[in-house]
Amino acid sequence: MQIIHDFLTINEYSRPGKKIKEVLAVVLHWTANPSANAKENRDFFEARKTGNGGYGSAHYIVDQNGLIIAAVPEYEVAYHCGSDTPDPISGKIYTDYARAQFGKYATPTNSPNNCTIGVELCPLDNAGNFSTATINAAAELCADICRRYGLTAYAITTHHDVVGWKDCPKLFTEKPQLLTAFQFTVADKMLRG
Repeated sequence: MQIIHDFLTINEYSRPGKKIKEVLAVVLHWTANPSANAKENRDFFEARKTGNGGYGSAHYIVDQNGLIIAAVPEYEVAYHCGSDTPDPISGKIYTDYARAQFGKYATPTNSPNNCTIGVELCPLDNAGNFSTATINAAAELCADICRRYGLTAYAITTHHDVVGWKDCPKLFTEKPQLLTAFQFTVADKMLRG
């Protein structure tokens, strides 16, 4: 697993410099931009420091070739799964799943950003397919994170499962069995150490 530390500049919109409260889960995302690699996506988050484009970032971005860029330190908050839009099923901010999993961190005034690590995956195409290298690197990264924070592979979830209204990552939203398969892969890597 190759990780390059290329942290964002501390700023209001993508790296607030606030300490994360605790780590309860890993939230997977897709960049929705198959023409951009991890470095380009990292630079996109950096450009948000001007305030143009709103809030957004992630702790890690996994390239199509398996390279991982660390954009925000794990001990800090990244803006990857906050919401002020109601979940279409529950009608509440955050899904029933998120409110059950994250409790006080899944309210309109306290987001799951305060208790989760965000991992962006760079897709191969607009359908959201990922390369084998991306999946393998993401699984290694997630296994490492889960081991260090005492989490099971089932603490890996998606942006969609947290907010309900966003198809992120698109492929795992449309085919949730692929998230289950990814969790199995991570669990296997955790067992093998």
